[in-house]
Amino acid sequence: MASTQYTRSRSAFWMRLNENPDGSVNIFISGELVGVFSNHFPRIVNSAPKGWQNSNGGTKNIWIPSDRASVIDLESIKRWAEFAGNQSVWLMTSKLSDCFSGSELACCVAADFNSIFDENGIHGRSELGEAEYRLKYHANELSPDEGQHYCEVMSNALLAVYDLLPLRKISFGGNSTPVVSSIPANENSGGFARVLAGHVAQKKEAEFMEPKLLNPKPQMKELNVQQKVSTWSSIYGVPGNVNYGGISFSGKDIVIVDDLYQSGVSMWAYAKHLKDLGADRVFGLVGVKSMRDSDNT
Repeated sequence: MASTQYTRSRSAFWMRLNENPDGSVNIFISGELVGVFSNHFPRIVNSAPKGWQNSNGGTKNIWIPSDRASVIDLESIKRWAEFAGNQSVWLMTSKLSDCFSGSELACCVAADFNSIFDENGIHGRSELGEAEYRLKYHANELSPDEGQHYCEVMSNALLAVYDLLPLRKISFGGNSTPVVSSIPANENSGGFARVLAGHVAQKKEAEFMEPKLLNPKPQMKELNVQQKVSTWSSIYGVPGNVNYGGISFSGKDIVIVDDLYQSGVSMWAYAKHLKDLGADRVFGLVGVKSMRDSDNT
């Protein structure tokens, strides 16, 4: 039996592909990501006589018999899993389970970590981490060629990861266009994330929502996670405190774009707010995941 496993340290994605001696195929995947896989490979699901079955450790298993496996493109599945599992970073609520139910975001994925690391420690910024850092904090110091290079690195990464999201397929006569949004921020802050969200929306032909806080957001740098959750809840609890620019997102898929994910509080709190306002499904799309999970505290 040929068995290939796809996973990455500190990522919620796990998948194993077994090519059995009799020609059948078994695919095991993290239970939380069954919907993602099924969205990309509906033919696999339709070819499985028993559908998804429960496996050990919260995983799911699907079996494709030999007489149906021959019509499945295993190489395309392997290429997808290599990118989705071994290169991207899937972020769930394990660090925030005391604050959120886990249903606020359908899934959240980052293009990479901001640092290179192994069991021996951290070894500097990753290519994408360097791009995020330079564009966010030192954009005015970059030469035109440097700026273009870092913009292309960030753009290519975000757009590739966007395609991993299990968004609805646009059907004839339907309106399945997603809304791409940055996280609400004060008028003069959050600029880099807004630029990224606008760029993704333009390239993917989605609606762009640029939410702005009408009352200044307090400083949260010294707050712990619970305090930040409470602060965001208070902000969203004031009717009319966020200006959405007149865009209707009720019943739609919404993709929240941010450049950096640390604890995830701002992402998950905004997702909860959007669901409370009627959004159907909310997804997180992030440039880089920081090495720490605790924000600035």
